[in-house]
Amino acid sequence: MFLSTNSNLHTLFKILTVALLSSLPSLLSAGRNRLLDDPSQSEQQRRQHSLSLNGEHAFITPGLGDVRSPCPALNTLANHGYINRSGKGISASSLISALTSVYHLSSPFAATLVAGGVLYCGNIVKGISLDALAQHNKIEHDASLVHDNALSGAKFAPTQVNLTLVDELLRTYPGGMGINELAQARMQREMSVFKEKRLNLNAFHEEIGHGEAALMWLLMKDATNVVNAKTLRQFLGKETFPSTYTIPDEEISLQKAREVSAEVGNIMKKVKTSIV
Repeated sequence: MFLSTNSNLHTLFKILTVALLSSLPSLLSAGRNRLLDDPSQSEQQRRQHSLSLNGEHAFITPGLGDVRSPCPALNTLANHGYINRSGKGISASSLISALTSVYHLSSPFAATLVAGGVLYCGNIVKGISLDALAQHNKIEHDASLVHDNALSGAKFAPTQVNLTLVDELLRTYPGGMGINELAQARMQREMSVFKEKRLNLNAFHEEIGHGEAALMWLLMKDATNVVNAKTLRQFLGKETFPSTYTIPDEEISLQKAREVSAEVGNIMKKVKTSIV
């Protein structure tokens, strides 16, 4: 999802990903036992239960000096203490552990995402702070579903959720959002920004946008393959886990995410064609 056409950068990216993958066995063994509710249960049994959202993993809004990113999935992990609540100095290993244990991403997929974040916005030794992911036009991009665009010339985009955008999204899709609705919402958001003569999404950032929509659907969809309105408000608006959240039964692989991302992109093309 974060691959670059620059050959040198691409090579460095692959080296970093391999380095992260090499540390996964011990990290994931410890991480799953630490993060999930009851380490005495089998893996299958644990995944049938919701996460612990009380005690050390109760929702706490960011405090003074805490930082957050434009990504609701990462902010939610921080708000519930599954990664450093301050949002600062998060190691690649702890982030990979949280992504695999809490969201059931495959190890290679989690390592790929973390490698992209560290390579573009962080430091392999010091880790990454969530606010670094808001650096404009690195991984962050215009036309977010619930965030304002970066101001002209700004180095960083806003990380605060625009609740007006959340309300507009829920008014438009009161029944929740499946793949089609997420693709339509992305297209509508891009077109609204385009009308402001601000939109400047290259192919790289377009793919990131598709991937974000795909991943949210994979993480938060219910049994009917819809992300319901309550979940949308909690996850996107409040950056907290819905009370009904359960760890996905099926491991989310990089290939699966790419397939759904491509589906989002194809639907967006059809929507654009029908409008034009």
